[in-house]
Amino acid sequence: MAVDRKPKPVVIGLTGGIGSGKSAVLRTLEALGAQGIDADLVGHAVMTPGAAAYEPVLAAFGTEILAGDGQIDRRRLGQRVFSDASALARLESILHPMVGEAIGRWLGAAMAPMVAIEAIKLLEAGMARTLCDQVWVTACSPQTQLARLAQSRGMSADEVVRRQAMQMDQATMIAQADRVIDTNGTLAAMRAQVLTAWAELSLPLRPLEVRAATPGDADSVATVLNAVLRAGGSAVADHTFAAGDERATLSSLPARATLTIAFAGDAAAGFQTLDRYARQAGLMDHVATIGTYVLPALREYGVGEALASATLVFARAAGYAKIVAGVLANDPDAESYYRRLGFLPGGRLRRQARAGGHDIDLLLYELFLDEAESAIGGMG
Repeated sequence: MAVDRKPKPVVIGLTGGIGSGKSAVLRTLEALGAQGIDADLVGHAVMTPGAAAYEPVLAAFGTEILAGDGQIDRRRLGQRVFSDASALARLESILHPMVGEAIGRWLGAAMAPMVAIEAIKLLEAGMARTLCDQVWVTACSPQTQLARLAQSRGMSADEVVRRQAMQMDQATMIAQADRVIDTNGTLAAMRAQVLTAWAELSLPLRPLEVRAATPGDADSVATVLNAVLRAGGSAVADHTFAAGDERATLSSLPARATLTIAFAGDAAAGFQTLDRYARQAGLMDHVATIGTYVLPALREYGVGEALASATLVFARAAGYAKIVAGVLANDPDAESYYRRLGFLPGGRLRRQARAGGHDIDLLLYELFLDEAESAIGGMG
């Protein structure tokens, strides 16, 4: 009889200094379909009455750490250990093995494609070696850490420094990391890094959310556009864009223009623009121009096709009969994409763009919407 074996999940150990953005990264992974495990919460669970660590912790620190209901008062315990390195080490010697064992049992039952273990002492506890396939470290500047902790937890600078002294320094963590997630920037930028890492592990995506972008999506649009530009994509631009640029664009779109955005979980995977080909030429009011921008690591996930499906619906409703795409001649992936949608070659503008001291031709592709139904399989 055949045995049904579920795929083993990829196990990520997620660590970083206090206030470095671990929880935000974990939430993004969970939105993508990962199972998240907060090692700190597991530590709380194993200290409840009757659980494995309850009696050992009482034996080490005395009954004065108990609340009136017999639970270990974590505030009192924290006051003991966070001001005494030897006391903290004693507590960790009790908790870390028990937390690792509890997490190991959960891993055996996990059904998600990824399990992400958030643990501030992941490396010190040895869980990175015994449980994880990869170690991800969240990193940001000390100024960013301080600002976050002051806002979210009301911590003073002195308290932050004291907590940091109890943890492995950031450089040492990074030296042991398989991947570093830079959290200095916007949430959209962090989410794009996480989504890229997910795709590079060839993990499946949940169904994309595809919708018309709003000014509130400006950070996401700028993040995707800049990622395409840095990768040498098909955009004809020689500089990166700020969220303010995109917010202004999204706030002033004409009635027959749209910017459609696709999200995987809470991370933007790509966007597509559609506008009149020539706003001042009434004779060309039936012609639109299109642009497509997808995070480089997501180009095999059908993001462009999902965007085109929504864009073609808008194009027909807006009264367009034809769409023109301009593709740089050094971008065969873009050519292949538009050909898959049913676009046909429509001409070539020689030496239309210039980059790195080289002239690049611009290839024109055209799609007639009355022919698109059969060419694209009815996706519009």
